[in-house]
Amino acid sequence: MALKYRIVLKKDMSKGAAADAKLFYGQVRSIEKTGFKKLCELVSGYCTAKKGEVELVVDGLINIMKNELESGNIIQMGAFGNFRMLAGSHGSTTLKDFDPAMFKKARIVFTPGALLQSLIAKPSFLKLEPFEDPKDGSEGGKEEERPGEL
Repeated sequence: MALKYRIVLKKDMSKGAAADAKLFYGQVRSIEKTGFKKLCELVSGYCTAKKGEVELVVDGLINIMKNELESGNIIQMGAFGNFRMLAGSHGSTTLKDFDPAMFKKARIVFTPGALLQSLIAKPSFLKLEPFEDPKDGSEGGKEEERPGEL
């Protein structure tokens, strides 16, 4: 499977670029979303558990993960990866002045394990549509559009 992308024209953010300079960038796009029920159905195809059983296990896993993350624990899920909570804070001039209210919004960080690291090592890419240059009307890549194709 390949990551789908489009080419977009954006402001050049590199150091020393002119104020109106623009560059072409590849932007990865997700086309579809796999819903929870569909995911459970797909998982049940890989094991002897029925779709409803997979739903119960995944639902239980989510609740346990919530409790463990709230407790400040790292959740290690084998080759899949790790989940942990992080939160930065605003600084105070003295130790006495620091207050827990100074913490910013917390976030959950996922670090992929060996199973998913192999996916990001050398991904393949599939262009979704040609880029039309607004200056001259030409298409980048000169591909023709075909209805019904991505």
